[in-house]
Amino acid sequence: MSRLGGPAVAVLALASWTLAASLHAGEKPLGFQLVDVGLQAGLTSPTICGKEGNPSILDGTGPGLTLLDFDGDGRLDIYLVQGGTSYEKTPVHVANVLYRNLGDGRFEDVTGAAGVGDRHFGQGAVAADVDGDGHTDLFVTNYGRNTLYRNQGDGTFRDDTERAGLGYHGWSTGAAFADVDRDGDLDLYVANYVGFDPRTTPIMGNPRCVFMGVKVFCGPRGLTPLQDVFYRNRGDGTFEERTRESGLWQAEPYYGLGTVFGDVDGDGDVDLYVANDATPNLLFLNRGDGTFEERGLLQGVAFSQDGAEQAGMGTNLGDYDGDGRMDIVVTNFSHDTNTLYRNQDGLFEVATFAAGLGEATLDRLGWGVAFVDLDHDGWRDLFISNGHVYPQMDGRGLGTAYRQANQVFLNQGDGSFQDVSKRAGPGMQVVESSRGAAFGDLDNDGDIDVVVVNLGAPPTLLRNDSDTTNHWIGFRLTGQGANRDAVGARVTVHSGGRVQLDEVRAGSGFLSGSDLRLLFGLGTADRADQVEVRWPDGSSSQHPGLTAGRYHHLTQPEPAAR
Repeated sequence: MSRLGGPAVAVLALASWTLAASLHAGEKPLGFQLVDVGLQAGLTSPTICGKEGNPSILDGTGPGLTLLDFDGDGRLDIYLVQGGTSYEKTPVHVANVLYRNLGDGRFEDVTGAAGVGDRHFGQGAVAADVDGDGHTDLFVTNYGRNTLYRNQGDGTFRDDTERAGLGYHGWSTGAAFADVDRDGDLDLYVANYVGFDPRTTPIMGNPRCVFMGVKVFCGPRGLTPLQDVFYRNRGDGTFEERTRESGLWQAEPYYGLGTVFGDVDGDGDVDLYVANDATPNLLFLNRGDGTFEERGLLQGVAFSQDGAEQAGMGTNLGDYDGDGRMDIVVTNFSHDTNTLYRNQDGLFEVATFAAGLGEATLDRLGWGVAFVDLDHDGWRDLFISNGHVYPQMDGRGLGTAYRQANQVFLNQGDGSFQDVSKRAGPGMQVVESSRGAAFGDLDNDGDIDVVVVNLGAPPTLLRNDSDTTNHWIGFRLTGQGANRDAVGARVTVHSGGRVQLDEVRAGSGFLSGSDLRLLFGLGTADRADQVEVRWPDGSSSQHPGLTAGRYHHLTQPEPAAR
C-alpha cells in the first residue's frame, strides 16, 4: 500500500482515471498508474529560475534535483535546486530546498535546520558519500560558485567547498561521481556550459537571435563554451583538478549539460558520456588506469542518425533490449527527435525510429530521462520530462508549446517502445515546462516513483500506483573503503530464464541524481536464481536464491588475506 500523498483524493482520482482509460477498447492494462501527489505531500515551493519571458539563456535552461537519504532513516528525501529572479548588479537568488521524507506520505521543509539553502543561481545537484564516513554528502552546481555540503551525521551539513577544492566559479551544469581509477574513493566530473555575462551577453531582441521566425534569447551558438572540469579525490576529503592529465580536456570545448558514468564497453571500469548542446556529444572510454580516450565519433554516439549535431540536454544509460550491454539515450530540442543509441558490442547504431521514439518526440523538448521498469515485467521502460525554453512558442502554430506533457514509453520486449503517456495515469496529464527528473522508491513499496522539476510551479511527485501481479527485487549495496555507496558497482540478476543488469550511479539524466538503490522487475518469477555484484574495485560476489518483494542489503566481502 502506497503512503505518498492524500489517500482519499488520490484513490478517487485514480479510480476515475482508470475508468476513463479502460474505455479504449483492445488496450492492455498497463499495471501501473502515475498519480501526482506533490501538493498533498507538501512539495509546495515553485521553482524560480530567471526572469519572466526568459530574455536570456540563463533564464531558460532550468535546474535539476537529487534524491538522497540525508538523515539515514531509510527514506529518500528530496533536494530541489533554485535559481533566482535577477543576476545583474544586485542578484536576487532563491534558496534551494531540502524536503525531509516523514514516512507517512508527507515531506517537510528542513532547509534552514540542515544548512543547505545555497543561494547561488542553482543548476544541478548530486548526492554521494564523498568521504566514506557513512553519511551522504551533497554537491550543487551553479551559475556562480559550486558548493559541496559535507554531511555531519546529525541532520546538518557544512559548506566545505573551499577546503575540498571544488569552488569552480562559472556556469556549471551536470555533475557525476565515480571511482574512475579504482583507488577506493569517488572522483567528480563537472560539465560546464557557456561564458555568460549579464552585462555583455546578447539577450532577446537581438536581431541575430531568432527561432522559426520568432525573436528569442541568444545562444548557445555564438556564445563562448566553457571547458568541463574533472577532480580526482585525494582520499583525505579534498580534490585536485586533473582534467588535462586524465584525458578529459577538450582542445575545442563544447556546451556541456547532461553527464553520466557507466561501463559502456563492458570491460569492467567506468566510462563517461556527456550530452552537449548544439555540439557533438562525447564518449570517454576509460583506459583502465583512470585516464580516458574520447571516442564519441568513432563509436557512433556523437551525432544524430543523419550525422548532425543535436541539442543534447539529458542523458542516461540502460540495457533496454536485454542483451547485456549498456545503451545510451539523449534528450534533445523540439523539431528534432530524442536519440537512442543501441550498443552493439562497443559500437552503436541509432535506433530511435526503429524503437518507436522518433515521431513521438518531435514536438517535445526533452530534459530528464531514465530507463526504469515501471510495471515490473523485467523490461526497462523510458520516462522523459519535457518543456520548451521559449515561452514565445505559444499560440503561433509552430508545432510545439512552452508547457508540455511528460512522456512514458512502455518497453515491448522486442527492442521497441510504445508511447503510453495518455494511459499512464492522471499525473502524466500535467502540463508544465519541466526540467530535471529524479527516480526512486520514495515510499519504499517496491516501485519507482518520479519527481519532476517545473519552472514557475511546484514539482510534480508522480507516485507509482502499481496493480500488477509481477514481482520485483531491490538491492542496497555497501562497499568497502571510502566508496561506501558502491557507486559504479554492476548488479546482474538471473531470473526466469532472463538476465538483467544495472549499475549504481551518482548523477545522470538532466542535472540530477536518483536513488542509489537498484530495483529490478522479475515478471512472474518469485525469486532471483542468481545475483552477481561486480564491485567498483573489480572484485565480485555471488548471491543465489534471493526472494522477491524486498530490498536486499548486500555488503562487499572483505578482501581475502594474503
